[in-house]
Amino acid sequence: MLRRSPFPRQKPWNLAALLLVLLTSSLMLLAVLSVQTEPLRSRDSLHLTATPHRLDLARGERPDSLLLRDPDLLRQGRPAGGDPPGPEVLQVATGVYATNITAIDLQVPSFSSTGYVWFRWDERMQRYLQQHDLRLWQVITPVNLLDIPQTADSVFQPIGADAPIRRDDGSYYQIVAYKGSFYIDRADFRRHPFTRLSLPLLLEADDIELDYTAFRLVPDLQGSGVGQFVGVNTGWMNQGWNLAEYRHHYATDFGFGGTASDYSQLAFDVIYGTSAWSSFWKLLVPLMVVMAMVVGATKMDPAQWEVRLTMPVTVLLTLVFLQQSYSSQLPPLPYLSFIDELYVVAYSLTLLSFVLMLWGCRRYYRALEIEDEILRRQVLQRLDLSDDSWPAAVLLAGLVSGVICWFS
Repeated sequence: MLRRSPFPRQKPWNLAALLLVLLTSSLMLLAVLSVQTEPLRSRDSLHLTATPHRLDLARGERPDSLLLRDPDLLRQGRPAGGDPPGPEVLQVATGVYATNITAIDLQVPSFSSTGYVWFRWDERMQRYLQQHDLRLWQVITPVNLLDIPQTADSVFQPIGADAPIRRDDGSYYQIVAYKGSFYIDRADFRRHPFTRLSLPLLLEADDIELDYTAFRLVPDLQGSGVGQFVGVNTGWMNQGWNLAEYRHHYATDFGFGGTASDYSQLAFDVIYGTSAWSSFWKLLVPLMVVMAMVVGATKMDPAQWEVRLTMPVTVLLTLVFLQQSYSSQLPPLPYLSFIDELYVVAYSLTLLSFVLMLWGCRRYYRALEIEDEILRRQVLQRLDLSDDSWPAAVLLAGLVSGVICWFS
């Protein structure tokens, strides 16, 4: 003899509603995938040359994909982009010293900086400048400058006389001051709130004749560096700097004829990072505290069904508020950051919690209507078992999802 269930059969519309939910979710996913587009990558590229670079980090040298501009070559452990400049190539030794970095704006993203740049060159380069009636500090410009001046004279301000200094060894020397807002070209927020930023000053020759085969910027590591005010930046921790030459390939000949152009580019990067301890307490701990309410919701007496049902709704509203508070500090991203993925997991667990509360409350009041005391006790014990297993299930799902989000 088959044992009858203590509960009546579910209404047909429940199954129909479930099928409609699955169908709607499938159509929504299909619609999103159909309109999703991949960003068009520029054909311009940067390659680290054979010239040395320097990492001067407080905790020792730690190469990182955000520090250098060619992470594939960095992982392979080899430079690329060409051999050191030969004797026939015009060369300018260039050093950079940043005295101040302020106004890091992640919405653009950009930053403001002041400092000094100096140049050293030989007689051949000086003859080229004289033949074309040029100043070297007018030829070499920061290509990532945002507030572009009206004239080249105001990009750099020479310290002292406009004419270069002739040194005892026959070389020429000039030092200039710079000040402006610069674009951050390699901002990556995939690990946010554990973010690292490389704030660059990118120098190139603003002369179509001085391509990579004719002119090279050689990093002067001896005196380059950062000043005392670079480390004073609210919310960010200075983690060092590097200076390197890159071969900048432009996917155009600029109408000059011939093949696509390559130019020597000098990149001076100051590296900043967020405090992991501060990010943990300010962003992750509030999220975990809110999710603790979802974990402990099933520990309440099922008779208090009003409170059990409203708790997931309260958690949902709190999650939306918390997510908006940190999202306002970031630019619109075409991908999900680490903390975004954690919130997706939190939303999913909150929705499951709400469904479980609905199911549990309905089953509880149905069980109270069972006249058989033994059968009623068995049903209530099964409900208690599902309530007791929910916290462990949430913790396990959250832990596994967090690890997947970090490594994905």
